[in-house]
Amino acid sequence: MFELHQLRCFVAVASEMNFHRAAERLNMTQPPVSRQVQVLERQLGVQLFDRTRRTIRLTAAGERFHIEARELLRRAEDAKVIARSVASGHLGNVSLAFIPIAAVPIVPVIATKLAEELPNIQIVLNEMMTGEQIERLRTGRIDIGILRRPDSTLPGEQRLLLCEPYKLAVHREHPFATRDDITIQDLHGEDLLMYSPGHGWYGYGLLHPIFAAHDVRPNFVQHVGQGISMLTLVNVGYGMALVPEGLRLLRLENVDLRPIELPPEATADYHIVMSEARKDDPAVRQVFQLICDAFGV
Repeated sequence: MFELHQLRCFVAVASEMNFHRAAERLNMTQPPVSRQVQVLERQLGVQLFDRTRRTIRLTAAGERFHIEARELLRRAEDAKVIARSVASGHLGNVSLAFIPIAAVPIVPVIATKLAEELPNIQIVLNEMMTGEQIERLRTGRIDIGILRRPDSTLPGEQRLLLCEPYKLAVHREHPFATRDDITIQDLHGEDLLMYSPGHGWYGYGLLHPIFAAHDVRPNFVQHVGQGISMLTLVNVGYGMALVPEGLRLLRLENVDLRPIELPPEATADYHIVMSEARKDDPAVRQVFQLICDAFGV
C-alpha cells in the first residue's frame, strides 16, 4: 500500500513536470523524490510517467492517478483538521434538553451564543420535563439538561444557571394592573390560576406552603402545568397567576406582570447538568461551559 509521502512526491512532480523543481517545492533533494515515485509505480504496478523523451509527461494512467492522488491528499488534510476540531471541542454533536418554560428566557440566549462562538457544533434541542431529563442524563442519552431541581443522587457537573423572581400576571383591565405595592395577602379570595401538583410540581411545591404560612386562600379557578399556559388564560381575563419574571418576554397584549412581595425563597430556579457519562466529550464540555459563561455562573 502506498503512503501519503509518496503521493505528495508524485503530485509535486506531476504538477511541475520536472523532478528538480518538484524537489525544491518539497524542500527535498531530487534523488529521494525520484525513488519515492519509482516505489509508488512498483506498488501500483503501472507506469505513471513517460520518461522516454527529454521532458517527462504523464501516461494515461498517470493523468487519472494524478486526479485521484490530489483528492486523497485533500481528504487526508480535511481528516486532520476535523480530528483536531473534534479534539478541541469545536466540532461535534451535542444533545441539549430543556424544560418547556426555559424556551423563553434561556434557549434563545443559548442559540445565539452557539451560533456566534461554536458554529460547527450541531445542537439537538429536546423539550423535556425534569423527571425525564434526570433519567436520560443518568444513562447518557442526553448530554446536557436544563431543568428545575436536579436529583441529589444524579452524577455529573451541576450549576445553578438562573434564579427568577415571581411576578403577578394580571389582565390589563384588572385593578391590580396599576399597583406596585401588591402583597401575598392581597391574593386572599382572588381568582388565581395555580400550578398542578403533577406537571406543575415545582411551582405548586414552592407557592402552596407560602399561601398556607400566610393564611392566604385564593380562589383557585384552575390548576395548570406551565406558566406559559397560565399567561394565555390571564390574557383572556381568566384569573391571575404567579409566573417567573422571564415570561415577560412573551409580551401578550392583555397581560401585565406586576411586582409582588413574596418571601426571598420564592424564585424560579433553572439548573444546568452535564451528564457524567458524556463529560469526556470535548464538544459537550465546550457547550456546557459556553452556556455557563453566558449566564455568568
